[in-house]
Amino acid sequence: MTSWRGRGQERDRGSASVEVILIVPVLLAFLALLTLTGRSYAAGLAADALAHGAARSASLYLDPGEARIAAECAVAESVGTWGRACQDPTVTIQHTFTAGGRAVRADVTCISQRDDLPVLGLGERRTISGHATSVLDVHREQER
Repeated sequence: MTSWRGRGQERDRGSASVEVILIVPVLLAFLALLTLTGRSYAAGLAADALAHGAARSASLYLDPGEARIAAECAVAESVGTWGRACQDPTVTIQHTFTAGGRAVRADVTCISQRDDLPVLGLGERRTISGHATSVLDVHREQER
């Protein structure tokens, strides 16, 4: 005659394997989603930082052509620090008028690569935009 305790152990045999098989895909999907969220946040930071650098560099020049060149150079110098978060940036410069005077607005658009996260099925690339405005420094023009 077997005891009640022995019969329960036979029913639980193999249940740990089933639990692991069920929980591992959920954990992997959660980690992939967490990685995607972090990468999207970093891409947004990269686009905003590049736009800020472009606007600040462009604000040092009074001539719109020189301002555009300075903004493009600033973005080209610092885009490598962001890796896959912001690739192939394009810069658009606009001269505007604000309550504080003349200003330069920089818009940076770049591509965020996420081809190493195919689990989520959201596509390999995402376009990210960043915007920044800097007041035009009319008292100082940077020399080349």
